[in-house]
Amino acid sequence: MAVPIAARPDQQTIEAGSPVPLFATRLASGSGITGVARKPQYAVAPNGQFLMNVAIEGTAASPITIVLNWTAGLKP
Repeated sequence: MAVPIAARPDQQTIEAGSPVPLFATRLASGSGITGVARKPQYAVAPNGQFLMNVAIEGTAASPITIVLNWTAGLKP
């Protein structure tokens, strides 16, 4: 979020505007969310920088290969 700041004509005080989002996020929120809501979805470092989980659109998941009964191949 960001808040616009303006100096008053007396140049001694400032006036803060209404908060506005800096960018769109897809953080889980609301009722009925299980599991995800209990885990942190972002982390803020002591220097003010942060990491946030975001979805990447337009990417395909990598395939997963499952090998069943793999121990049978180990027997002579």
